[in-house]
Amino acid sequence: MLIAYLLLSLGLQDADALQIEPVAPQVEFQTPQERLDERLAALASADASEATALVDEITALWAHSGSDTVSLLMDRGLAAEVAGNDDIAGRMYDHVNRLAPDYAEGWLASGRVAVAFEDWGYALETLNTALTIEPRRFDAYYILGNTLERAEAPEAALEAYNEALAIYPAFEPALNARDRLEEALAGRAL
Repeated sequence: MLIAYLLLSLGLQDADALQIEPVAPQVEFQTPQERLDERLAALASADASEATALVDEITALWAHSGSDTVSLLMDRGLAAEVAGNDDIAGRMYDHVNRLAPDYAEGWLASGRVAVAFEDWGYALETLNTALTIEPRRFDAYYILGNTLERAEAPEAALEAYNEALAIYPAFEPALNARDRLEEALAGRAL
């Protein structure tokens, strides 16, 4: 209808009078997994200023569960975590893990809460599950490094920080933790 109106306003009776050839759109569609793969590959060589936007997009892709219920539980868990109510947060994340056992974000969140409770065994279990599901979770390696460090396993913590940096070389918290641990371990060797 709109096209007919425009043609009439131009004094034309049909589209052929315009002699316009249709052009196929040049749109390249990527699945979320392809986009994630592309962004993680770019992150491996990004400097700190480039990495910020990549990390935002990567974490958004990881956070997408595809389930309204899981998203609601994750939102409630995060709200409880931010409010300092780790018990409720842990319960929300446990529900997520039961509903979506292949969703790494839920396991990672459970790991954060377990660290807050100093439940090292459960923290290691949940973080390892998250890394089994998505082995490129640099944030999970970083949390794993913190967990191992607090559990007095500095060599293993250093290995976890190095794994995070292999994926995201400009990851400043992991860089700082690695440098601090290397210094402490070198001092211990003397």
